[in-house]
Amino acid sequence: MAFLKDRSFKSSKTSLEFKIIEVESISSKIKIIFNSGEHQLEFEFLTLRDDIEMIYELIFNHWDELLKGGVWDATDPSFSFSIFENKSEIINDTIYRFQFWIDAGEFNCRRSTRSGIGITIYQDRETIEKFALQLKKELE
Repeated sequence: MAFLKDRSFKSSKTSLEFKIIEVESISSKIKIIFNSGEHQLEFEFLTLRDDIEMIYELIFNHWDELLKGGVWDATDPSFSFSIFENKSEIINDTIYRFQFWIDAGEFNCRRSTRSGIGITIYQDRETIEKFALQLKKELE
């Protein structure tokens, strides 16, 4: 399971879990879990294997383009994510805002808006890359 904790996890308990339940040649059954404080939301659905591989590909090999490009949408109307640099005068480290959400289109059978439910994780690049590497390993 790929697990990404927010930078302030000890106090916020905010995290994203991405579990690949079944892997096939074209599609994969996944479970996405959003944790925030004592609350948890779980979503389970099928998505294209290529879309999961693309998360790794974009984070490791196209980081700068990803930061400039805004939102990346999966092929199926299932999930989207974005990464933006978080400017702060308080923190000296470069922190990124990783946003991941389940598209409403997955449940409404159409993608007409960017509506859905998601989570925002503030974290450094190295930790986000480790999350992507965990996903890649799960597909092997």
